[in-house]
Amino acid sequence: MYELRKEDERYNGEVEILDIRDRNQNEIAEQLNLKEERLNNIKTSFDTSKKKLDLEREILANSHQEKIEDLNAVYDNKYKTSFENANQVAEEIDDQTHDIIRRMEDETTERIAQSTFENKIRADEKSLENTRKLANQERVHKTQQRAAVKNYDRRSAELVMEHENQLMNQNYQQLSQRKELENIHNKEIEFKSEQHKNILLQEDKSFRQKYEAITKEHQSVLDRIKQKFSNQINSIVNSQMRSKTSVENRGDDDFYKITSLEPEITSLEKSYQISLKVPEHEKENVRLTAQGRDLTLSLTRKFSDTVESEDGSSNQSSRSEVFTKKLSTTDLMNSREITQNYKEGVLTFNIAKL
Repeated sequence: MYELRKEDERYNGEVEILDIRDRNQNEIAEQLNLKEERLNNIKTSFDTSKKKLDLEREILANSHQEKIEDLNAVYDNKYKTSFENANQVAEEIDDQTHDIIRRMEDETTERIAQSTFENKIRADEKSLENTRKLANQERVHKTQQRAAVKNYDRRSAELVMEHENQLMNQNYQQLSQRKELENIHNKEIEFKSEQHKNILLQEDKSFRQKYEAITKEHQSVLDRIKQKFSNQINSIVNSQMRSKTSVENRGDDDFYKITSLEPEITSLEKSYQISLKVPEHEKENVRLTAQGRDLTLSLTRKFSDTVESEDGSSNQSSRSEVFTKKLSTTDLMNSREITQNYKEGVLTFNIAKL
């Protein structure tokens, strides 16, 4: 029972919901229709108002244009009238101005002529007055000048006499002072001369003593130097003799008699064999290089010698020699495959053929 009631309630609720939804949809549709009608009414009213406004604007524009044309006509008439009046007034003012200017020019010309005449009269009067003043001043100046010349001549004569008297007095005083100074100077010269003679005698005696001592000392030094030079010369001679003996002894050594390299080259099936007679101590100084079909055999020798002298010093000498021999082959050689062997005084190189 409960389930059936529950199902009925659910069914009734769904039916009510559907009814409510249908009512809401109908109300919404009605509201939309009302709003659409209102919008259409507003649009119609707006179009009507727009037409009225356009009509009124056209009427106002036409009316305004007519008023503007009327005002322009009125203002044109007023402007023409004012311009004509202004031109007439300007012509009258121009005529009056010309008359005034003519009168002023005439008056000015008359005043200038009168002023020029008066100034000329005044200038003539001033010129006469200045001429009289200059003549008076010139007479006064000449009188003063003659008086000044007389005073100057009198004063000059007095000064000359006074100066001559002063010169005579000064000459007399200078002669007296000169004689006194000469006497004093002569006495001083005699005293200094005597003193100088004594000093010279003492210095001469001292010089002779020093000279004898220095001469003895120099002679002793010279003797020592001669002895030292003699010893050094003997040492150098002995050293050179030993060097000479050493050089002569080297001449007998085969090492120093080598003047050229005489290798023997033999062509084998796969290599070339180069043989060279050298002392055992020189085998490390021999080098063989190959490039293409060219062989280069070189011997580098270095020697040094030291000779000691009797005084303990030593003389060193050194020398180096390089002997080179170049050979050619018919086959190309591989410079990277070179071997060497030394046996019974013969150094042998083997270089592979390409």
